[in-house]
Amino acid sequence: MRFSDYFGLGKSQAELDFVDIPVGNDLPLFVDPYAFAIEHDPWFIECNNLVVAFFDLTLQKIRSGDDVGAKQLLLHLHEPNETHLGFSGGSPAGRGIGSRQATDLFTRLQESRARRSGLLRDLTDCELLIPGISADKISDITINIIRPHLLSYTKLQCYLLDIPTQTVSAGPCWDRTTGDWASRYADLPVLDDHMILLVPKAAVRYHPAVDHQDYYRRYVLEYLKAEHIDAGSSLVKVLKNGKRKVLRKDLEKLYPLSKDFLFQFSRDHPKVFKQYKGSLPSVAVPLNNEEIEESQPVKKPIDILRFIPELDAIPPGNADADAYHTLILGILEALFYPALHHPVKEATLHGGLKRIDIVFNNSRRRGFFSDLIALHGIKCPYVFFECKNYAADPANPELDQLAGRFSDYRGKFGILVCRTVSNAPRMLERCKTVVNDNRGFVLVLDDGDIKSLIKLRANGDFAGLTSYLDNKYRALVM
Repeated sequence: MRFSDYFGLGKSQAELDFVDIPVGNDLPLFVDPYAFAIEHDPWFIECNNLVVAFFDLTLQKIRSGDDVGAKQLLLHLHEPNETHLGFSGGSPAGRGIGSRQATDLFTRLQESRARRSGLLRDLTDCELLIPGISADKISDITINIIRPHLLSYTKLQCYLLDIPTQTVSAGPCWDRTTGDWASRYADLPVLDDHMILLVPKAAVRYHPAVDHQDYYRRYVLEYLKAEHIDAGSSLVKVLKNGKRKVLRKDLEKLYPLSKDFLFQFSRDHPKVFKQYKGSLPSVAVPLNNEEIEESQPVKKPIDILRFIPELDAIPPGNADADAYHTLILGILEALFYPALHHPVKEATLHGGLKRIDIVFNNSRRRGFFSDLIALHGIKCPYVFFECKNYAADPANPELDQLAGRFSDYRGKFGILVCRTVSNAPRMLERCKTVVNDNRGFVLVLDDGDIKSLIKLRANGDFAGLTSYLDNKYRALVM
């Protein structure tokens, strides 16, 4: 059973913005602080700022001799069982820092030659240079530091999906302003008497981007191989064709892997260290839904094509507006993740009808939504969606409602999702009026468009998906 099963969400991993964790054990996935450092959307930036500030403050206290203060900071980095992420095989347990390990972590940082040399600059460098600090511990540390943002994220996702919550003690949260920890209560989902923290799937990885073994294999050994060949050392073997070669096993024997060795090498060869760090953005990409599903103990098929009959089964009209909005939310997540993520429900109308206005964060990853910024100069850190389950074509009031959300701060791009557009030329003219009035840019997607996008995504045709949306945009502005 997964989180979505327990709360009866009826959604696959592709339709959820967070990792759909199993109830009884952990997933071997990790929160990578490097993911925060390279993302552009506000939530990731805030998380990165918190991690950077915490690590900087810890190092400042160690440098200034405030051992008590440094240990007090590290003392609250306990194991975050609430996320169900990590290496535990059964019920979540056992990998956190804890009081004894907090002292050990302090000692490692205090005695680290990397810290004293200035080579240690951020939390991710610990995985490269500090013995005993591994990927799972860095993930645990990161989750604890960004706990305030995970609390707000979890609350928003529960509101978005109508998941019941309880007010519980959410544990200590680090306050960047005061530089101290404080206990906090929060409204969270509770599963078998244990609170749950949901983690955005864009933040998790199989392995961290910064990986000391990867650094050793791809950069350190390759550099040493070239160095030995240039020097004509005894490790060089001459092949029959005259090519000179150094065997990796000989290098590994002469330079066995250890973090102390990596520190010494990095200090002596700062350009190689810098090249490795510079290569990371190209490999630090979010896991897709299929990759996350592979980490599950019991895998479920991701069938995006099933959205088509589900869409057809919902009749237009106010009576089925809720069902339509809920389905469209899942479809949008499945279509556009990781380009768009972190959906937030902006408004609810009570009295029997719900209107779900959705805003996604724009991660600026390659594709249509990135091109809006990079190629077309449209400011859109957020992308707005309005869903209309009308039997007739939406008209000016619906377009005005969406355009009314735009601003220089929030962005000026949105998509109106509706059931039908019977008069396409007239709809396009209405959208052009929004552009000509300098209010922003609105695209309209009806059932036919949504089905076409679903088919492209099901076939893994991301270029086709981008092209489809780009053609819509060209028609709007040409």
